[in-house]
Amino acid sequence: MNKYKIYISSVWKQIQKLFKPSGEGFLLVSKVLVVVLMVICYGESRGQELKEEREIRDKEKDHESQVMLGFRVPDDFWTHEFTILENGAYKKETLMKYRGKPLILDFWATWCTSCMANFPKLDHFREVYGDNMSFLLVNSYDTDTSKVAGVFEEGNVKIPSIVLDGFLKQLFPHQAVPIYVWIDDFGRLGAISTSDFVNDNQIRVLLDRMKGERR
Repeated sequence: MNKYKIYISSVWKQIQKLFKPSGEGFLLVSKVLVVVLMVICYGESRGQELKEEREIRDKEKDHESQVMLGFRVPDDFWTHEFTILENGAYKKETLMKYRGKPLILDFWATWCTSCMANFPKLDHFREVYGDNMSFLLVNSYDTDTSKVAGVFEEGNVKIPSIVLDGFLKQLFPHQAVPIYVWIDDFGRLGAISTSDFVNDNQIRVLLDRMKGERR
């Protein structure tokens, strides 16, 4: 509030220069202007406070929505409708068809060359593990869907990709890509890893653990 006090003081000096410091008219005008200035300054100050409070609440909300390791994803993870690019076409779809078996989400962006370099590896795993395991790309960064489609066409990418995502990035916050989110057949977050962790040995461990839990 100190800056507003300084501002009022400065304006008050200007008023004194413009009007003769005498008479009832001068006093009335001065009082009205001071009140108006105080209201304006209070409004600006309160507006800043409300903005800061909203930012704090938004951060708390994001933290509350974050899925913790070992916990199940929320139900709306499966029922939320996403925009998905598959076989050269965009469609609206939920993730219900992926429920009940392990799923790896691969967060990527068109400007990330190392992300795209790993797509063939994921295609290979899809062929090896078939219906036992699912892989899904997630793009939370690009807003130009034609650019995403161009990357798929040029690289002959077969794995479907969620685009224009804002929902999953809140559930699994991260600062860099590629990043891989491992979800087991019970819908629990098993790991968040780098690309080095995505290999045959780790996938077999996940599938073997799934078999053991179902015995």
